Amino acid sequence: MPKDTMADDMTRRVWSALAAAIGAAGTDGHLDLLIDLIGADIDHDLVTVTRYSATRTPQFVKHRRFSDQLAERYLAEYYALDPFYAWWRREQTPGIVPLKALPDEEMKRGQYIAEFLAKSEICDEVGILLADGGDWCLGIFLDRTSRQFRDSEITTLNERFDTFSALHAQHRARYATDEGQSKPGMKPQSEPRIPANLWPELSERERQLVQLILAGHPNATIASRLGITVGTVKNHRRRIYEKLDITTERELFLQFFQAGTAYL
Repeated sequence: MPKDTMADDMTRRVWSALAAAIGAAGTDGHLDLLIDLIGADIDHDLVTVTRYSATRTPQFVKHRRFSDQLAERYLAEYYALDPFYAWWRREQTPGIVPLKALPDEEMKRGQYIAEFLAKSEICDEVGILLADGGDWCLGIFLDRTSRQFRDSEITTLNERFDTFSALHAQHRARYATDEGQSKPGMKPQSEPRIPANLWPELSERERQLVQLILAGHPNATIASRLGITVGTVKNHRRRIYEKLDITTERELFLQFFQAGTAYL
């Protein structure tokens, strides 16, 4: 297949995965579709998902093509050797963290590689660490069994990290406001920032409303915050969609992410 055709296919795959992930925010499908987006054009053999806390032991969330027995062994003993867990406890900084970027002395890194990764037949991994409430992060790990991740692939993940982070923050914001109830550890981290040059056709009031939509608030909460009725919120939404030539909230989020916007 010609290189241009392959590149076009990859681009389509990424945009399709992004659209699906945007639509899944606040639903049970969020994590799987976020994983699909992260790995859309980054070759990998396995996926593991772990939650880290600075004060508690890790939680193994899910995996793809990984051993259930090794997942149990990880929670029973290997987590103590996990260099990513040690890194999160010290740094508590979300971001893209390749295994090779961790210092050799990081919590018995060599033993972790020689024992746990060897048993898992993993030769390299990269962690996408997303803020997940309190001192927790959600770690999505892409793993390879036969070759290391290239620097260019790590660069690509770094360039997209703000989008991954914003999607997960949006999911958490929606989940927290479901039925008007906030759940422990699920409050949104921050409000979205809309650049001044994005959507200049919108009025200041409409921009305020869009910002609340992007933060995951339902119509009732938006009405309360802006001191208007739910019916007025719906009318504003309709006019906003008309001005932006869109018909759904998903398209609004897609424009937001296409503009390269990040959460503060």
